[in-house]
Amino acid sequence: MAPNRANLRMAAAPEHSRILLTHAIVVTLDHDDRVLFDAAVAVADGVIVAVGEPPADFEADEVVDLGGRVVMPGLYNAHTHAAMTFARGYAEDLPLERWFNERIWRLESALTPEMVYWGTLLAMAEMIRGGVVGFADHYFYMDRVAEAVTAAGMRANLAWAVFGRPDEAEVGITVPQTVDFVRRYNGAADGRLRAMFGPHSPYLCPDAFLARTAAVAVREHIGIHIHAAETAAQVQASLARYDMTPIEFLADRGLFETQALVAHAIHTTDVDLEILARKGVCVAVCPTTHLKYAMGVARVPDMLRRGITVVLGTDGAGSSTALNLWREMRLLVLTQRLATGDPTVLAGSWPLRLAAVNGAYALGFDKAGMIAPGYAADLIIVDTAAPHFQPLHDVMAALVWCTQPADVRDVMVAGRWLLRDRRLLTLDEATILAGFRAELERMLTRPLGQFKAYAV
Repeated sequence: MAPNRANLRMAAAPEHSRILLTHAIVVTLDHDDRVLFDAAVAVADGVIVAVGEPPADFEADEVVDLGGRVVMPGLYNAHTHAAMTFARGYAEDLPLERWFNERIWRLESALTPEMVYWGTLLAMAEMIRGGVVGFADHYFYMDRVAEAVTAAGMRANLAWAVFGRPDEAEVGITVPQTVDFVRRYNGAADGRLRAMFGPHSPYLCPDAFLARTAAVAVREHIGIHIHAAETAAQVQASLARYDMTPIEFLADRGLFETQALVAHAIHTTDVDLEILARKGVCVAVCPTTHLKYAMGVARVPDMLRRGITVVLGTDGAGSSTALNLWREMRLLVLTQRLATGDPTVLAGSWPLRLAAVNGAYALGFDKAGMIAPGYAADLIIVDTAAPHFQPLHDVMAALVWCTQPADVRDVMVAGRWLLRDRRLLTLDEATILAGFRAELERMLTRPLGQFKAYAV
């Protein structure tokens, strides 16, 4: 018998409107990049009200002595396909085209809303345990994802993936239905949800569909989350077809006339970067996937020099295997230093800022991603007492180079604890695993379709 969703939630996490964290190492990631020692953070009604010393009249409902542990902003996974936990380890050691056509598209032909629901819950349990407080999801049946996010207490920006190809089976919705979806969920869950359009990519979506999507998005003030410039072959095909790179093509069709988040953007020209900078486009890089499928190395230092907001994503577990932003930080720095020959690239707090400050902004949460008065209390506590942190010469460097997901002890979103002492408070892992496994078993017994959709 399938697990009952009514039993999904554990006993409600304690709701404390006024929380005081004391005796902490506070990594603020604020505009001055301050690190405070033996400091306090005061939270009231989901918002940070003081950093360093609490107000004299602050009366806390809960006081937490951190005993020298690190409190820092939570991380934001700026590009993923959360429900694809069902494809973890399913399509290994293949070129990207074969990965899509021979394995992933076929498996997704048996996809159900229930699989998306349980797969997303499993992903959120993994992400919360790793210090992720919000994620940008680009997948299918996003109403079920919204249901799961609401229960978990995370933040999310949801884009229902569409292809605009009525001649083929589409696990998606029409443009008018997408508008309805965005109107329903943008700002839902007490403001923890955002919603965007999710056209898949310029290499799969028809030209007219992309132009229509852009026009509606601008008219309705809706953002766009899309894949582009993932491989050199995609760029060459775009040049042959349109005499434009994928980035030039998307700009020409109007997709950057609204808030835009582009996943990957690995193969870009100087002209492409100027377009992205001028249009204020955010770029999500996913180093594990880029390396695993030999896709290339995005020009992150060049992007940052031009003022482009670069953010970090894990991509889906079907490609990256783990939803681990700490690993993505390290791989980002290592690949950029190898590619540029410069061991000083992305030094100091840069990796953390891309994952926290920039990630929150790209997801549409402007007052989040740093520890400062007036910002959302989306906080994580990292225990640096483990041997792999010792000695703690440089707190920032230790966080970037040493942190593992298991070092994240506590997680708070909007002032509510989601994880305390490594125990999930809003999700029941046993129920999630049972539901996930039952639905996956049903999914794997269904006939799989034959597709060759990915062809540049």
